Amino acid sequence: MTSAAARAEPALLREWLGPVALEAFLASHLGRLPIAQPGTATGARTLCDWSVLEAVLAATDPPPDVLVVARGRLLPVPAPRSLAELRALLARGVGLSLRRTERCHPSLERVAAAFRPLGRSHVQLFVTPARTYGFGWHYDDEDVFIAQTAGVKDYYFRANTVAREPATAAAFRRLASESSPVYSARLAPGDFLYVPARWWHTALCVQDALSISVGVHVDEHTRA
Repeated sequence: MTSAAARAEPALLREWLGPVALEAFLASHLGRLPIAQPGTATGARTLCDWSVLEAVLAATDPPPDVLVVARGRLLPVPAPRSLAELRALLARGVGLSLRRTERCHPSLERVAAAFRPLGRSHVQLFVTPARTYGFGWHYDDEDVFIAQTAGVKDYYFRANTVAREPATAAAFRRLASESSPVYSARLAPGDFLYVPARWWHTALCVQDALSISVGVHVDEHTRA
């Protein structure tokens, strides 16, 4: 393999892939097929634990870009700025999506940097209470690399054969006509999941959960 991604050796991705060689992932999975690996992202557990989350919530320069979400709906609720405020939301079944968090914490900037050999990258954190979900079925215009760092979460995903337009709420309504098979993976702390760009996916929490989601707009020369 001669791509820039191979030469740059994205070590964190290589770690998360476990026994799957990076070259095999780029050739067979990137932009094509999901892959889940148990226990290969154990090192990520300290990258998004409750103390890191607390620091991100309190960041001011810049502050985190926070969406307050519950069961597929954005809520007009002020974003929490402390763990105490967050726990009050979790007790009500309300979670968070924190976007562009690489700007708010050095360890998350290192995560984003580790994926830049593949393309433009950014880091989201998801905080979801037990027995709930944040976003419903949707797809992203970017490839998604997920490390579960706390709690247990069931992920569901399926190929997108019906929607060709960029990801929007209107486009997501096309799910009603989707006929592709549904796959699932249960992620515990330290587990890894890759979902290709434009694949449908959603998740349901078994326990209060934290996860890192690295979104990558993959450079065309990287897609073999």
